[in-house]
This record gives sequence, C-alpha cells and structure tokens, in this order.
Amino acid sequence: MLTSITVENFRGIERLHVEGLGRVNLIIGRNDSGKTALMEALSLARDPGNAANILATRQGQRDPSANVSDFDEFWLPIFHRMNAKRGFHIESTSTTAPSSHLTIVEKPSDAPISTEELKSSSAPTRWALSNTIRRGDHETTAIIERTVGGVRLPTAYADVVIVWIGPSPTIGNIEIRAFSKLKQQGRDEAVTDLLRYVNDKISGVELLAPTGSRVGVYVRLRDVGLVPLLMTGEGMKRYFEFAVSFAANESAAIHIDEIENGLHHSVLDPLWTWISKATQERVVQTFVTTHSEECVQAASRAFKAQGDDGLRVIRLDKQEHETRAVVYDRDLVEAAERMGVEIRG
Repeated sequence: MLTSITVENFRGIERLHVEGLGRVNLIIGRNDSGKTALMEALSLARDPGNAANILATRQGQRDPSANVSDFDEFWLPIFHRMNAKRGFHIESTSTTAPSSHLTIVEKPSDAPISTEELKSSSAPTRWALSNTIRRGDHETTAIIERTVGGVRLPTAYADVVIVWIGPSPTIGNIEIRAFSKLKQQGRDEAVTDLLRYVNDKISGVELLAPTGSRVGVYVRLRDVGLVPLLMTGEGMKRYFEFAVSFAANESAAIHIDEIENGLHHSVLDPLWTWISKATQERVVQTFVTTHSEECVQAASRAFKAQGDDGLRVIRLDKQEHETRAVVYDRDLVEAAERMGVEIRG
C-alpha cells in the first residue's frame, strides 16, 4: 500500500508532496487543482515498471483522437508546461517495498536510420523518451521511441492490478468477463447487493445473449422481469462498474474519477459503506476524486458508522510553483462538519 508520493513536473503539477496516504483516499480541490493528475501519478507509482503502457492507455482515454506516434499531440501534454526535456519525476514509499523513483524525460533517438528513411523526404519524425526506475539500489532504464516502424514501448508485465474508472460508466468486455468470473465463483451476490441501494426491486443480475452473438448484462426486477443494464440510469451502471471492480480484484489499486457523477445524493452513504467493507475484505487501496462536499461528508459518516479509520481526505490547493496537499483523517472531517467548515477548497 502506498504511504506517500512526491510528484514533479507531471501534467498540471509542478511540485506536490502527499504524506500519510490511507486505504481509501478521497481527493478534493477546485477545478484544475490537479486531482486527476495526482490520481494518475499514484497509478504510475503503484506500478512504475509498467509506466509507459499506463501513460499510453490514459492519454488515449483523455484524447481518443490523438495519435500515439505524434509526440507533440500525444506525449507532450503529459509534462508540466509541455517541457519534456525537463521530464517528470515521481517518488513514492509503500508498506511493502523500498522507495520507488520514476523519471521519464526526452532524449535524442539512438535508433539507426534505415536506407528507406535516407531516401525518403517524408520519413516520420523521430523522438525518444528515457524511462528510468530506481528501487532501492537497483536502477533500470528503458526507452519509449518513435522509429520508422512505429512507436516502441518497453516490454513490461504489470506488478499489480490497477483499475481505472472514469466519470462516465463503461460496461464493456472487461466488465462482462469480470462479472462472468464472479458468477462462476458464486460471488455475484456482492454486485446485486450494491445495486439494490439504487433500486430495491432488483432480485438478480444475469448475462444473456438474446441474439446469440453478443453477451449483455441484464438486471432482474420484481414484477417486471429482465431489463438490459444499458437501458437503466447512469447511477445503476456506475454502481455495477464499482461493484464488479471491487468484487473481482484482490490486492489491487482502484482509481475512481468523479465518483459522484450520475449518482443521487441519497445513495452516497450506502456506497461509501459498501466501499469501506469491500476495501477491507479485498485488501484494495482506493483513490477517488470528487467535487462534492456532500460526497466527502457521506464518506465520513459511513466510515464512522463502520468504525473504520482507513479514510483519508486529501485537499489540493494550487499555488504559484507548487500544489499544497492537506490530509484529513476521519476525525478531522467530522470536526469540520460539526463546525460548518467546508474543506473541499
């Protein structure tokens, strides 16, 4: 489990240090304070050996029209003030491993120039990034680069499971496969239990292929029958994605961007109660962003009711050359609520 992180020159963050991370971390702050950037840096810190692939995936999600081969459009926005020559640096500590240091910086491409490139007047622009990881006394360097054959990313195998849930629900093949595995293991009731907080008439969740080709998720409603999940509201789809992600992954890192999107305020308390239980049972460290003070207070109430001190609320305040992080434990959040003090920034 990550316990601290220092981020330098990554996206909108010039410098940021956060000490005292918990099991469940709720990140708050004003627009453009760096909430999502911090959460992305945390995913890189959790699995630095797979940083290039994590960055490529996240950048593709942020801007689906950007081409991975286009350095200026795809890769430069990752660096603070588009300064790849300065690079970015992420340092982290955890409860289970030596401190980790990740640095990605632009460098000259060392790839040999082919005969075809020498002859061609329209050869692709070459670029390269140095990807250095240091853990304790051990340091490795790999290269991300554009060559005539395309973009080459370092070969890496994920050390941990990292789940990223965006602001809008996504029910695709990954979620369907994960739910199918839960049903095979007889653990799908955990998903049904959470969905009942949205609609208490739900009696089950099924996987069906009505046309014989594509499998879909259906919820079973008392007095109505089976209804495609995709035809339900945003809250139901969000809850399904949350439930499957937590139930299907153990010893994972789960990142949820703008958790309150699509959810009515009345379902926030039960959601946080469920997250408190799920993260303890599955040993899952969770990072969540929100704009909602109501969401912060719901989390505090739920964790207090569970007697769970694993919640941390991290408020980001962007200043001239750094972003300041203030970490509140559950007791401090409760005190702020009693005094009528808003802590979201």
